[in-house]
Order: sequence, then C-alpha cells, then structure tokens
Amino acid sequence: MPGVNAALTSLVGIGGLVVGAALDPIGQRMAERSRIEEEAHRREREEQKDAARTDPTEPQDRSTEGTDGEGREQPTRSEPSAAAAQAPAHPAPGAAVPHLVPAGRSVPRTVAAAVATGALWAGSAARFGAHAVLGAYLVFFALLVAVALTDLSTRLVPRRLVYPCAGLMAAFFLIAAAVDHSTSHLSGAAIGGAVAFGAFFVVWWFVPRGMGFGDVRLAGVIGIATGWLSLLHAYAAFFVGFMAGLVFGLVAIAASGGGRRTRIPFAPALAVGAVVGVFWGGPMVRAVFGAGA
Repeated sequence: MPGVNAALTSLVGIGGLVVGAALDPIGQRMAERSRIEEEAHRREREEQKDAARTDPTEPQDRSTEGTDGEGREQPTRSEPSAAAAQAPAHPAPGAAVPHLVPAGRSVPRTVAAAVATGALWAGSAARFGAHAVLGAYLVFFALLVAVALTDLSTRLVPRRLVYPCAGLMAAFFLIAAAVDHSTSHLSGAAIGGAVAFGAFFVVWWFVPRGMGFGDVRLAGVIGIATGWLSLLHAYAAFFVGFMAGLVFGLVAIAASGGGRRTRIPFAPALAVGAVVGVFWGGPMVRAVFGAGA
C-alpha cells in the first residue's frame, strides 16, 4: 500500500542517517588500527632483516614484505633518503595520490556519510519493500559508504568491517531464500560473489601495485549483492564501476600531477558501480541485451 511504503521508506531513511553517522568514525578507527598493525609488522620485518645481515645463514621472511594490511604495496625503508626528502610534493609514478578526504574526526565527512547512507537506505526500502532481503541491502549500502570513505581518507578497506557485514548479508539472503522457498537468487549471489572475488584476486596476484586486497574482498561482497538480483546486474555493476574508476583515476592523476602508474583508491568507484547496478541495473541490462534479458 502506498501509505505503508511511504512510512517504511521514511523510517528506514531516518535509520540510515543514524547508522551512517555512527559507522563513519567506526570505519576510521578500524582503518587506523590496521595502519598501526601494519607499522608494527613493518618494524618486525626490519628487525628480521637487520638480524639477517648479521647472520647471512638466516633466511629472510618475505611473505608479507612490501604490503600493507589490505594488500597494497608499501616501501620497506624506515627512513626516506635525502633525495626523497627533496622530492617534489606531487606523487611520482607508482605512488598514491594524496588523501582526498580528511581522516580521523571530520564533521563534514560524517555528515556526508549520514546523508548518503540515509538516501541509499530510503531507496532500498522503496526498491524492495518490507521483505527479508531488504535487511541484506541495508547492510550492503552502509558498508559501501563506510569503505568508500575510509579508502578516500586512509587508502584502506578495513577487513574488520567487510567480514562482519558480509556475514550479516549472507544471513539475510538465506532468510529471504527461505521465505521465498527458492534458491535461484541464492545461487546467483554465490556465483556472482565467487566470480567477482576470483577475477579480482587474479588481478591482485599478478598486478599487486594496481589493486589492494581490500578491493578484492569488496568485489566479492558486491558480486554477492548484485548477483542476487541477476548475474547481468552484477555485470552492469562492475562495468559501471570500472568506468567510474577510469574517470576518477584520470581526474585524480591530473589534479595530483602524478603519472600513469599513480595508485588511486578504487573502492569508491566500485561502490558507485554497485549502487547503479542495484537500482538501475535492470533497465541497463534490458537496454543492452534486449527485453528478454
């Protein structure tokens, strides 16, 4: 009924405002904790390397050398060289663009997170109505907003945020499948998540400088959420995500003065693609593949 749907949409949107405002600082703290842990791991690796220099027979542990907590490569020297200290402010090729939004406490960023989450939650309520699957997409969109902002502010996608949200989404999808007495959507979610995670994992494995492992985890979650709707919805989401990443990368590189190998945060572009895939993937798929898609 229109009145019930309007009330549900309003209540869910207000809830999204609250959750978005609360989740933003939590994501920042999780990212900061990941950064501290990585610095501790880096110091431990440096101590092992120093010990190896004094004892050439001791093998060096290179299993995690050169990566951060989310799989992005990092320099291994503890102090910059004199040449690096005199280097220009803009990133060199292969470096990362400067943080695009402030990290830590930031009222404007938290307000933006609240507004974005509230709008996405209200849109989800209008899109799915009072159905068990709505819970999965509320968790999904709250996660997207949080990780997009942590990637922009700290260049990290906290696994402590991704894993619990993925578990909650899976529980809601299982409940929705039981309510509908159908496993077709559930199988689509499983296939979408596995294919997306596998494809991004291959890219990360062979080109680790171009993608962090946090992006691989996020891609798997996006594949699950969009694959529930259909595999073509998942295709639309990642197509738009890569196009958004290309545009965002060109703008960020031009603004920062970096080169083609400049690393950029990819989670925001994936989030944009996921939103488009969920809300407008159906019309896009029908326009491209025909009415029978």
